[in-house]
This record gives sequence, C-alpha cells and structure tokens, in this order.
Amino acid sequence: LREGADTAAFVERIRVSLAFTGQDVQLPELPDDLVNFGRVDSAPAVVAGTMALVAAATLIHALITTVRRRRRDLALLRTLGFTRRQVLTTVAWQATVLVGCAGLVALPLGVVVGRWAWSIFAESLRVVGEPVVPAAALGCAVLAALVLAGVVAVATGRWSARGSTASALRAE
Repeated sequence: LREGADTAAFVERIRVSLAFTGQDVQLPELPDDLVNFGRVDSAPAVVAGTMALVAAATLIHALITTVRRRRRDLALLRTLGFTRRQVLTTVAWQATVLVGCAGLVALPLGVVVGRWAWSIFAESLRVVGEPVVPAAALGCAVLAALVLAGVVAVATGRWSARGSTASALRAE
C-alpha cells in the first residue's frame, strides 16, 4: 500500500471481494528487528567516534610510556651527539612505524571480520545485505592516524629532548 493509504478500507474491500466470513486478513509487516535497526542511523558514527578516541588515547599512552621507558637510551643518543631535532625525529619515526604496522594488520583484518559479521547479521534479519567497504573513508582514517601520530610524536619528542641528559643517565 502507498503511504497514507486507508488500511481499514483496504481490508474491508478484500473481505468483500474474497467473500471472507470472519477470517482475519493480515497485512504484511516488517520484522521488528528490521524496523528497530532502521531507527539507529547515528549508531555507526557514534561507534566509530568512540573507537577513534580509544585509538588516539592508546597511541598517546604508548608513545608517552615508550619515551619514558627509553629515556636513558635517548639520553645516551644525546650524549653521542644527537641534537634535539634528531631525538624528535627518532620519536616521530617510532610513532609512524607503530601506526603503520597497526594499519597494515588492523585494516585488512577489520575489513574481513567486518564483512563477515555484517553478512551474518544481514542473514539473521533475512535481508540482502551486501557489505560495502568505503575505501575513501579508510584512507582518511589512516591519514588521520598518521597525522595524530606525528602531533603526539612532536609533543613527546620535545618533552624528551628538553630533559637533562645527565639527570636521565643518573636516574637509571
């Protein structure tokens, strides 16, 4: 039936046309699961945003922890002649490699698992659900992760390069 059609008049017309006597005519309805799923338009964006925040926090924590743990190594490199810029570059490379390796493993694995999970979910709803992989969005996510890694690396690298070499070597 079209939007806004009078369903009661339609049911009555069917009863008269088919000479139903007291039997119920039921109109087709969408499954409740499908109707409820259609109401959560913003859920994927909320989940993606939350996961991005968790990933950013994890990256920041990993870099800060690593720079703290490797404080003596970085101090030793400064003793051997590294400049502040070279210490900063070292930390930036570490961040880039960390994000790059995570992207090389997580992206293909995430796409495969996501397609598989969506296919199972769509099948359980008895709908045709061909999973779509937004390549542009994945590329933007990788680029954003690399930019974030660079920003965090600059901050942690500056913090590391600012410290006293002698106190870092003496602390251990």
